[in-house]
Amino acid sequence: MKKLVVMLIAALLVMPAMLAHAEEDATVIFGFESGLQGFEIPDWAYEKPDHVQQEIEASTAFASEGNQSLEILADFPGGRWTGAIIEIMQYFDWADYSAVACDLYVPKDAPLGLRGKMILTVGDSWKWVEMSKSTNLKPGEWVTVKADLRPGSIDWRRVQVDDAFRQDVRKLDIRVESNNKPAYTGPLYVDNVRLIK
Repeated sequence: MKKLVVMLIAALLVMPAMLAHAEEDATVIFGFESGLQGFEIPDWAYEKPDHVQQEIEASTAFASEGNQSLEILADFPGGRWTGAIIEIMQYFDWADYSAVACDLYVPKDAPLGLRGKMILTVGDSWKWVEMSKSTNLKPGEWVTVKADLRPGSIDWRRVQVDDAFRQDVRKLDIRVESNNKPAYTGPLYVDNVRLIK
């Protein structure tokens, strides 16, 4: 019994160091310290009634790393599916990484029920590939949305993740969704977009 207690205590002491090491293996690719860094609302999203983002800007209101984040003003009406989307169109080669992640924040007075996900556009055919699951956002807390990039990953819909997929990413989109509810009008924040070894 004494051995078990000693092993548990040792594990609890080692675990924080392991978690800290995991973060050391992350490379921030967009921290928004110098503005929007190329992110924008795609033109097509302004024309879609189910896309409810209104504008974006760099903000010092909240940040999960550094001093700034990207703020999206959105108007989710409730009663139907709607999304607020931002994207960057740029060629990325992520072959050396195992995951991509970002942090999302909704203010503490926002209702429960908003969800976040990432979407990639990959390859010569510009294939639109959504994450297979979205992540619940918690009002008043930064929430990490993370997806596996390793070959065989099941974190992406209708695609075989392989080295070609990881080496030819053309766009990165980040979307916050409301599926019939809740209704919410206000800001959303994106920060700490990173690649993990």
